[in-house]
Parts: sequence; structure tokens; C-alpha cells
Amino acid sequence: MGFKLGALIGFAAGCVVAAKASDERRQQLDDALQRVRENPRVRHMTEVVSRDAKRLGDAVEDRFAKTADNVVESVASTVDPEPTGETSASSGGKKTSDNAAKIGSQK
Repeated sequence: MGFKLGALIGFAAGCVVAAKASDERRQQLDDALQRVRENPRVRHMTEVVSRDAKRLGDAVEDRFAKTADNVVESVASTVDPEPTGETSASSGGKKTSDNAAKIGSQK
């Protein structure tokens, strides 16, 4: 019984010491991180990276919009409208030239 009690007390003491050491280490890491965040060089680099990332995002968005517009124009130019007066079964009886005019006006 004495050994079990001693082992239990030792285990509990070890847990308390480990938890305290863990809290102290966590506090040390938090302090180090705070010092890094407050460093003027790090702040400057953070601002530069954020600004450049925004520019890059804007450039990608513009390029994507232009590419999408070019794709729409390419697809619209490859569609051959049927001669005026004829109807298409897939258009529900509407003249295909009317549909082509609508597509052209959406550009």
C-alpha cells in the first residue's frame, strides 16, 4: 500500500510540475511572438506583403474578367444563326436570328 500511495503522490506532483512548466513555456512563447509582432521590420514586411497580395488579387480578377469576356465573344462568334424566317426546334419556335441579336446586345 505504501508503494502505491508514493507512486500516486509522485505522479500527481509530476503532473503539477509539468502543467506549471507548460504554462511558463507557453507564456515565454507568447512574449517572444509579441516582440516579433512589435518589430518595425516585421510590421513593414507585413504591410508590403499585404499590399502586394491585394494588387495580385486585383490583377487576377481583372485578367479573369477579360478572359471570360473573350470566351463569350469567341463562343458567340462561332454560332451561325439560321437564315431569317426559319425557326429552330430547340428555340421553341423563335427565330434563331432574334436569339443571336439578343446575345450580341449582351456584350
